[in-house]
Amino acid sequence: MRPSLRMIWNNFTTVMLFLSVLSTLSIEPARAQSPDREQEIQNLKDKLQQMDQMMGEVKAQIKALEQRPSVTVAPAPAQVPAQVVAQKPKDQVVPLESQITEEKNSLDIYGFAMLDSGYDFKQVDPAWFDVVRPTKLPSFTNEFAPSGNVYAGVRQTRFGVKSSTTTPLGDLNTIFEFELFGTGVDAGQTTFRLRHAYGELGSFGAGQTWSPFMDIDVFPNTIEYWGPNGMIFFRNVQLRWMPIRRKRGSVTIAMERPGASADQGLYANRIELSDIKPRFNFPDLLGSERINRDWGHLQIAGIVRKIGWVDTSNNPSISATASSAGEST
Repeated sequence: MRPSLRMIWNNFTTVMLFLSVLSTLSIEPARAQSPDREQEIQNLKDKLQQMDQMMGEVKAQIKALEQRPSVTVAPAPAQVPAQVVAQKPKDQVVPLESQITEEKNSLDIYGFAMLDSGYDFKQVDPAWFDVVRPTKLPSFTNEFAPSGNVYAGVRQTRFGVKSSTTTPLGDLNTIFEFELFGTGVDAGQTTFRLRHAYGELGSFGAGQTWSPFMDIDVFPNTIEYWGPNGMIFFRNVQLRWMPIRRKRGSVTIAMERPGASADQGLYANRIELSDIKPRFNFPDLLGSERINRDWGHLQIAGIVRKIGWVDTSNNPSISATASSAGEST
């Protein structure tokens, strides 16, 4: 093992002490010296010679240490526990209802149970007791008598599953969602009602979801289920293409299942109209464009469709066809 600098310094100090003693002895006046004193002086001279030799070795070692290249060892980086590594926060963007925003290769199960209860001081169609739908209000006195009824239901309970999977053809996103709000022939019942059964692969989508002709983002926050009167609000079976999908805007082109419905009013029970049936021999063609900015968004949509009526009786007397186009902003 090489001598340390501390050991070298200790040896150097001892040598200097002996040199100072020798110099003191050398400057004393010459006088008669006894044999014992001469022997003592000779011993000191011998030690001085040994120290000179030792000094030469010490100087050589110091020179070797000074010429040796210094090696600086960098301190090891501190180990940061994995659980405290900070991650960049994501943008807190509130997704639209039924919008697929899941992470890649994920499955999201969601839903809620809801009780809707109240007291109706007047009257309403008992099949639509828990919504505000003007066409279901009484059209004459005591049509839905008596007045004053308590209602309760769980028809707004909802359940859904969303998934997102990466594939060689692009991201595959799906949504399946239903509730218990019966409509149509199931009006007034607590029964299965499909809301969304839709999938997207890249820029193409197919299934039942919001129509491109409507803008779900303008639906107000309300505890009333049916929503505002006169708003375009429907889900439809469709095949869509989304050539542009960016943060600042999108374009959607779709073909949808055709159809129409209306409250027939006074003509609902006319015998001569019982054989008149609608005919939809072409799908509806829709297109929409959405522009997103800091101040909000602007969405423009259009639809082209064909509706026909056919008299299916043995003596047909009524037949009509209408083509129409519409636009919403």
